[in-house]
Amino acid sequence: MVVQRSRRRGSDEPRTRWWLVAAVAGVLLIAAAAVSSLLGTNEAADDAESTAEVPQTSADAVAPEEDATPLTTAAAAEAPADSEPSASGDEPAESGTELSEAFGEPEHPVSGVEPYVPSRVRLDEPGPPAEVCRGVLPAQRVQLPLRFASTKPEGVDHLSWSPDCRRMVFRVGSTLWVANGDGTSDMPFLTAQYGLNAPVWSPDSQWIAFSQGAIVEGERASHIFMILPTGLGLAQVTHGNVLDHDPAWSPDEGRIAFARRLRVSEADGSTRFEHRIVVVDLLDGTEQVISASAESLSAPSWSPDGQAIAYRIGGELSMVRLDDLSESLLLEGVVGGRGTWSGDGSAIAAISEWSDRQAAVAVRLMQDPSATEEHVIVVDGPAQTASSVAPALRWSETGGHLLFHAIDPRGGHWIYRLPVRPADE
Repeated sequence: MVVQRSRRRGSDEPRTRWWLVAAVAGVLLIAAAAVSSLLGTNEAADDAESTAEVPQTSADAVAPEEDATPLTTAAAAEAPADSEPSASGDEPAESGTELSEAFGEPEHPVSGVEPYVPSRVRLDEPGPPAEVCRGVLPAQRVQLPLRFASTKPEGVDHLSWSPDCRRMVFRVGSTLWVANGDGTSDMPFLTAQYGLNAPVWSPDSQWIAFSQGAIVEGERASHIFMILPTGLGLAQVTHGNVLDHDPAWSPDEGRIAFARRLRVSEADGSTRFEHRIVVVDLLDGTEQVISASAESLSAPSWSPDGQAIAYRIGGELSMVRLDDLSESLLLEGVVGGRGTWSGDGSAIAAISEWSDRQAAVAVRLMQDPSATEEHVIVVDGPAQTASSVAPALRWSETGGHLLFHAIDPRGGHWIYRLPVRPADE
């Protein structure tokens, strides 16, 4: 009997331990479910609170008040700690940041802007100045090592250097990219739903202005924006049911000139377009129309002294003086891009031909109204042959050469140097 009783106790002990383990596990599962439910409820409440605090904009949204602060997006706020501070933060910002203080947050449902800062490169550390940007080329052309951008099917266009030659900006499809001045470390930093166009640097190399598409009142529109090259400090400069494009910074950095295409309703219900060159003051947001026409106006560019603006009207390059708004013709037969002033303002150049294996540049000497030269350079099989993608010109520091960017059929990026007579380099 003793042995049998001992065996029954031995078989009951494992069963008792199993039930204890099962009971403890069940209690733990119930507790975990309760905690998870509680956390989910708190998160939902927080989300509801944050949603209620952020006003929703729409296509009918009006322009922000002048005392509103520029946008620092959620994506930008998640940038690495060593990234550049936003223009709207409490910390002192870099030179020129105050230019965006007159403008409020971009209308995101309208503009579709989705800025981001890649984590694999420090965009707040620009590279050394690029000698090629200054016109110091060992040959007629040199290749740019754009690694990541070259793999994209859309292709690179609108390439331009910052005035200090430490960075370049360009467009790939609907995304803006930045790279060091020598073409290394190329990275995307801004993309948008309706596309980005014509990025251009401020004279202090701190800001980039660009145009970006939108839908306003069911119509296609586009507006001028400005942003730091880190993807921070995004601010919308122009608003409304307008088509604004081709921004250009004034030499004093306080104004931006741009081209505007404006819909005008007639009494009979039809619609026509007016074309204007407009200057906006970045401190108070006021606009001034300096030229208007029924023909297409585009691509304004400031003279170095800030007293005149050149712009394209059809296939001509004209100029308007800002003191009396008088206009004059500079060049004929311009096919693409904007007129580019030499550093001392003594000459202006524009692309007069851009086709397969051939690029031509017309140069106007401002001191002699009758002196117009056309310089032709043979380009070794450029892939870009349409005049709509004619490259931007840049003068060398000494004024003896013009530089431009072209792509070969294999996707290689080349910078070409065109001598301007009389050669002084």
